[in-house]
Amino acid sequence: MKEEEKIKQLQKQLDELASEMQQQQSKLFDLQKELSRLQGIEPESINRSSPKPTKNFRLENFIGLRLMHFVGIVVLVIGLSIGVKYAIDQELISEVMRITLAYIAGSVLFFLSWRLKKKYQLFSAILFSGAMASLYFTTYAAFVYYGFYRFELTFLLMAVFTVCTCYEAIRYNRQEIAVLGMVGAYGIPFLISGNVERLDLFFTYILIINFGVVFLSFKKKWKVMGQMALFITWILFILWGFTRYEEKNFNTGLIFLAAFYALFTINALAYRLVRSESLTAGDIQQVLTNNIAFYLSALIVFSYGRFEDHLASTTGGIALILLVFAYFSYLLFRSENILQQSLAMQTVVLITMFIGFHWNGFIVTLLWVAFAILLFGWGIFFRRSWPRLASILLMAVTLGKLMIFDATKFTTVQKIIAYIIIGTLLLILSFYYQKFKQSLFENKNEIK
Repeated sequence: MKEEEKIKQLQKQLDELASEMQQQQSKLFDLQKELSRLQGIEPESINRSSPKPTKNFRLENFIGLRLMHFVGIVVLVIGLSIGVKYAIDQELISEVMRITLAYIAGSVLFFLSWRLKKKYQLFSAILFSGAMASLYFTTYAAFVYYGFYRFELTFLLMAVFTVCTCYEAIRYNRQEIAVLGMVGAYGIPFLISGNVERLDLFFTYILIINFGVVFLSFKKKWKVMGQMALFITWILFILWGFTRYEEKNFNTGLIFLAAFYALFTINALAYRLVRSESLTAGDIQQVLTNNIAFYLSALIVFSYGRFEDHLASTTGGIALILLVFAYFSYLLFRSENILQQSLAMQTVVLITMFIGFHWNGFIVTLLWVAFAILLFGWGIFFRRSWPRLASILLMAVTLGKLMIFDATKFTTVQKIIAYIIIGTLLLILSFYYQKFKQSLFENKNEIK
């Protein structure tokens, strides 16, 4: 009897525990569904009775809910393209009918995306992406191939498509749509600039698009969009500089050079400035990449294609700008040591390059040695290791330059002076490390 009673008690406890687990699982399902609704994501099918889905179910879930619609929309667009090309080759339909049918196809996709948005939001978003792609390139064809639209109307239509795409990206809360909008937006000038040469209009449009991208990047925390915009914009600007830049375009180039640099710098630091969030590695990388692109673009703008004429002055000017940037970052973001260190390193590199571009021969050697001493003193005074390491590296570069490049150019007296100065300094630095090794390498307050 005791065993039977014990079995009954255990069975009762198991039933109660199973019932409680079922209630918790049902509650978990409801919470997941509500979270998906608030995030604007289509809730996936969740099996209430199976807390751990099998691998086969996960694979089927990925194929059916994540992959199939992407492949479907691509296959559909390819099919439509082949059909349109066949109709054109066979002259089955007129030019007006070709454009009309293409617009109808885009409109149908847009209508279906609107109808299915409430119940199938992810699928609706993909249909919307296909619709906007169709409208972009149909308008392009109408302008370039058939001349149905004036340039101004084409520009306006595509700008409206871009704004609509960005707006819907926010509503859908889907970064894929925003990326599609970016591709279409940056592609517009190339699609419609074949007959028009307006550099001011080109860069004004790119700047407007960048404002929209930066807004989305900050609003939705889609930082990858800001990074993509930075990369695309500077590539466009540099390619323009190498292929079409002329001296008469100096003012245009200078204005947009400054505008792009300021915009992407603010974009990288936005969360630190507005929300006091610590900078991520991606943010700092964006700042540094923006600085490098700014320098290369400035060389193009100020050199008029002849780099040797303004190489030193441009390098010195950008070094001064980065020095000011590093100083204000120190004042505003005291805790962002990596940012300050990275900016200071870029400044040091540019100053070293400026010395090499502006002077030559023995003077460069002496100035690099003096700059190395200054860096080492800075590292000692502010208790920072990286300036001291930069000083040693610069000293090594100077010694290498002396031995490889200057051996046949310097006079005997100049070589004697240079070797004695560098050798003496290296010995002094070595003695410093020997004497203060305990405070240098065991001091936890030392900033690397």
